Parts: sequence; structure tokens; C-alpha cells
Amino acid sequence: MSVSLRSSLCQWFLAACLGLAACGGGGGDGGSTGSNPGNGSGGSNGPDGPGTLSVAVTGLPAGSPAAVTVTGPGQYRQTVTQSATLSNLATGTYTISAADVLAGTSQYQPQQPAQSVDVGAGATANVVYGAPRSVRLSLVQVAGGLGEPIYLTAPAGDARLFIVERAGRIRIVRNGALLATPFLDIDALTTTDGERGLLSMAFDPAYASNGRFYVYYTDNNGAITVARYQASASNPDVADTAGTVLLSIPHSNFQNHNGGQLAFGPDGMLYVGTGDGGGGGDPSGNAQNLGVLLGKVLRIDASGASGQPYGIPAGNPFTGQSGRRGEIWAYGLRNPWRFAFDAGQLYIADVGQNQREEVDVAAATSAGLNYGWNRMEGTACVGAATCDTAGLTLPVFEYGHDAGGCAIVGGYVYRGSALVALQGRYFYSDLCTGKLLSFVFRDGGAAEQVDWNVTIPGSVYSFGVDAAQALYVLADSGTSATGGAVYRVDATVGGQ
Repeated sequence: MSVSLRSSLCQWFLAACLGLAACGGGGGDGGSTGSNPGNGSGGSNGPDGPGTLSVAVTGLPAGSPAAVTVTGPGQYRQTVTQSATLSNLATGTYTISAADVLAGTSQYQPQQPAQSVDVGAGATANVVYGAPRSVRLSLVQVAGGLGEPIYLTAPAGDARLFIVERAGRIRIVRNGALLATPFLDIDALTTTDGERGLLSMAFDPAYASNGRFYVYYTDNNGAITVARYQASASNPDVADTAGTVLLSIPHSNFQNHNGGQLAFGPDGMLYVGTGDGGGGGDPSGNAQNLGVLLGKVLRIDASGASGQPYGIPAGNPFTGQSGRRGEIWAYGLRNPWRFAFDAGQLYIADVGQNQREEVDVAAATSAGLNYGWNRMEGTACVGAATCDTAGLTLPVFEYGHDAGGCAIVGGYVYRGSALVALQGRYFYSDLCTGKLLSFVFRDGGAAEQVDWNVTIPGSVYSFGVDAAQALYVLADSGTSATGGAVYRVDATVGGQ
């Protein structure tokens, strides 16, 4: 193993990201229909009828969508985000359910969360939101004494937390205690030079029955490596030490831009985020080269059903095309350090170079998208005032370095239960500011951008979620070899 002196996270991450640079209106009165009747989530419409229902929403600030669901005969289900009139309804009893709404850092609660209305030729339901209550987020430490904690996850239905340490260990927190024995230790297989190391892991969707999990690390030659391991049959807190390498991608020229994310998609396939190979401006042109696997999101079948280490799934956009790798799902990425799936969307936080940090969001089923690097950095052309953007998928959200940011640390869309009104918000941070930030992806863009006035202690590495979808932040103080900690994001509402 190649050994280097441990440095602080800023020294490690900034060297790669910078030094080598390198490196809604809906709450008001009298609005129009928020969504087409019958296009709400779940269920289906009953037969057309003579009924109409006017839903009047009041009490929300302009620009903040309501959270109202109308259900009725024939499995009718419709989401309403602002005052609307629903027509062609079958007569009968309808239920109007209203949920809490978060606008900025204020929570609005409906005065009547559920009401029933008999719909005939003309019925009305009034949804009134009460006075706002302030929402405050805080960080609660759940584990400390860690060596550069860089990723956190958990298998479905499992109360344990699995924490990845960059030096090559996976640690377990069980019942609030950090276990002394690592779940897995592959320190001898990896190097922590530059940005390298053990960078993430993913549990097989059938982990409860097959015990398989996957790790993403750089080997001692710098190659990006995806390997499969197995939990011990005799001790669920320990993994077997022998693994199977599925994928090895040469990456020896530079120590930065290794990517680092593994995640199973909603389709059961394994997605892999790779960096462009490092160096300022992608000197090898890897991100736009469909013949190499760097600067990409890859999609592979890790089940072993093909008899090979991995298979190329049906639907991959470049399968069978000469000079193009079948593993590629998306390209034109600089360093997709973290990505996440949510509600049929894929969120990719791509670390920028000198100017912009970006978040790309697209349907998880959209294959072959080109996110623009190294022709563009965010929405800015690289090395030119103008450039050809045809065929590129531009970010839904970006920010510049002028406000102190330097490297985005992507997170997750919140689906936890600490505060239901937080659900649907994408959380992220930045290495240099350490702020806890969020936005909502809506109508193709980033809405409701919020700075939660929470500064993450030390230097932020990553975010994580547990089996219950609680949100965590991983950070390192840089003051010692065990200066890393994991924090859970908690929420309190004014008056509580």
C-alpha cells in the first residue's frame, strides 16, 4: 500500500478541486388549476360526470405551492398546488386532504387537514393555512473518532449505520455505538494519495437475502475499482475479506477527479460515477470521449446473471456501437462526486473547476445525456465567450465561486420523518463554506433555495441517509487522525 501523511480534508480536496484546477404562486386567491385533472399521482379517474369542485387555497405566501390531494369515486386522485376548479367529476363524496407546507424556513399548517365534500353541480372546499411557525435545523453528532468518514449508508430495513473511512475501512454504528471491529478493512488494497481511497459503497437490493455489497475505491496504481463483497454468514457485523473485482478503470496520470459514487437505481442496476481523470480542463478529453469510461455515469448489471463480472443492461445508449463503451449511461462530467435518485429523477452534483458548481437533474430513464464538460462549466463556456450548446443538458442549478464556494458536496432529496414538510428538498453543501443548503426541483429548475443558517463543523465530506431516510452529514476537523464525525440533521418547529 502507498502511504502518505494524513492531511486535513481541505488539503486533500482542495488540491484536486482547486489547486490542480483544476480542480410558487399557489397560495393566493383565485389562481388557476395547479395541474390537469386526472394527472395527479396514484389511482385513476372515475367516469366523467357533471360535477365540479372549486378548491380555494389561502394563507400561503405568493410562490409557495399548496400540498392538497383530492380523492373521490372511481379511484379519482388529483394533486392541487393552488386554487383550482376541478370539473367533469362523478357525483359523490370527495375527500380534500391538506399537508403542511414549508416556505423558506417557515412552516404553514392547514387549519383543517382533511374535509369531505359532496360534489354535485357545484361544490366548494376552502383550504386555509394558518400563521407560519419558524423551522430550525440542527446537527446532532451520532458518531465521532472516525478517520476521514467519507460516506454513509444502510441496507433496507436495517437500523445500523455503515460509515466508509477513506483509508479503506467500513465502520458500523449499532444501537448508537461505534463498533471497534471494522465491517470491512481493505486498507492494503487502496492508496489515499491525493483524492484517492475507499470512496463509497452500495448494498445489493437483495442484501437481506444474499449479503452482497459493493465498494468503490482506487487501487494502489490509482485505478478506479468496483468490487463485490459478501457479509459473513456467521456474523452480520463482519464481511468476508475476499472480494471480486467487477470493474477496473485505469486512472494513473493524476491523483484527482476519481468520482466516487456507487448507487443502485430504481431499475435495480448499479450506477457508477467516474471523474474525468484529473488535471486542469480535462487535458485528455475524457469526459467527451465515448470510448473511455472516465467523466461518466456508468450503468451495469452487477447480478452476475451473465456469467461475467458484470453485464451491460438493455437500454444502455451506446451498446454495440463501434468505438463507444456500452457501460456508459451519461457523459460530459468533470467529477460527479455524489449523485442520488429520487422520485424517478437522477440528481448529479458535479464539482466545477474555476467558476461554477452545478447540479444536474434528469429523468432516471433518460439515457445518453451529455452534461457539457469540458465544453462548458455549468452554463459558462470554457475558454470562450460563446460555444455550441446543441445536444447538451445544462444544469438546473449552479452557483459561482464569487460568494466563497469552491467545490459542491452533493447530498440527497429529503424523505425522512423529522419534519414531513422538508420532504422533496435537495440538500447539499460546499467544501469551502460548510453551509447546509437546499432547493426544490420544480418545473425544470431550482426553486425555494434556502440557507439553513447551519455551519457544518470542520470540512464537509459527504451526506448520507439511513434505512429510515434520515439525513446525515459527514465531516472532518482535520486536527487528528480520528477527527471525523457523523451528524444527523434534526428539525424543530417554533414553539416545540
